[in-house]
Amino acid sequence: LDLASRVISLSSSSSGVYWIDPNLGCSSDSIQVTCSFTQEGQTCLNPITTSKLDFDIGRVQMNFLHLLSSEVVQNITIHCLNMPVWPETSSEGASVRFKAWNGQLFEQGGQLTPDVVVNHCKIQDGRWHHTLFTFRTYDIQRLPIVGIYNLPPSKPGKEYFFEVGPVCFL
Repeated sequence: LDLASRVISLSSSSSGVYWIDPNLGCSSDSIQVTCSFTQEGQTCLNPITTSKLDFDIGRVQMNFLHLLSSEVVQNITIHCLNMPVWPETSSEGASVRFKAWNGQLFEQGGQLTPDVVVNHCKIQDGRWHHTLFTFRTYDIQRLPIVGIYNLPPSKPGKEYFFEVGPVCFL
């Protein structure tokens, strides 16, 4: 039984925002999630803000979310101005690296590599572009992403900011 199905058995059958307690302890450590019953029972944990890798969840509650799930997915978008973040090949220079919840690294040419859905940061024409990374895994302990490394420092004319998407458990 997936996590969203457990929520549905306790509440109405409509998708929306719910407070859940994955460890079934006291309600004081409940977490707010978004459940989508049309997306195979997806239960999503939103970051505190889309500009930070902080989900305001304790390790115990996250461990229970991991235990109750079979797959997890997260998107991270890097918006960039004249700053490539993911070269086409590893010989073209350093690329951004992502630290997983369990400490492993997602990186170009590494054992773990994110899906690069859109790679428009390679365009350096004085306009803002973006690169979209999707992390999807059956090794539940890998997500959420907790660190982004290897981004060059911003300077006038070369800037970036990232947008952290929710981490969604199935």
